[in-house]
Amino acid sequence: MVQFVQEYAALRWAVVAAFVIAGAIVLVRLAAPVADGVASVVERSWRQADSTPVHSAGYHESDAAHLIMCLLMLAMLVFPARASPSAVRGVLTAMVMVFAALLVSRVLEWRNLPRPVPVDRLVPLGYHTVTAAAMLYAMSGHAMNGHDGGPGRIPALALTALFVVDASAVTVAVARLSADTPGHLGFLLRSSGCVVALTGPRRRSAMVPHVVMDLGTAYMLIAAVSG
Repeated sequence: MVQFVQEYAALRWAVVAAFVIAGAIVLVRLAAPVADGVASVVERSWRQADSTPVHSAGYHESDAAHLIMCLLMLAMLVFPARASPSAVRGVLTAMVMVFAALLVSRVLEWRNLPRPVPVDRLVPLGYHTVTAAAMLYAMSGHAMNGHDGGPGRIPALALTALFVVDASAVTVAVARLSADTPGHLGFLLRSSGCVVALTGPRRRSAMVPHVVMDLGTAYMLIAAVSG
């Protein structure tokens, strides 16, 4: 992975720039909380369907997870040869465990509480669990003294294709989604883990970190099996 990242410098710094932009967008979103009144017709229709109030917790959780992943990706890309593989694997392992534990707790809430947890608070945690696990898999062959095994080429390429398809689907869906016509596109966005049912620019800004994370993870998986 280190050799691939360093050899294709232009691609590397393009990915770095994308993560910097995504991280800046997430910071702005976290600094400007979503008010209950700005949810779109799509969001209100989903809330009416399960009798839960419109709130912003799902947005904050997804943005916070994106920010953590962006920072880790930047550390790996800016310092590919200096970043300790053991430390990176430790952080990724902790992230998988935390995201998975939060997901399990939310699923239990969703099943047991009289007023279920909205689905858009479940799916992003599942998405980030899968993303962190994919990155951990990509790092599985890296040690301080060189390369030791690593991810299988076919599974890594299959995961790469999955992330690319998800990024493409979210981009197309956001481009076509109308604020007053939820339909199957709204369902697609919820299923992908991209919480974007907001009006105007905020909807598009929610898409950017998700797509960058998809493509950045795909890039790291390709780098891991490039040799």
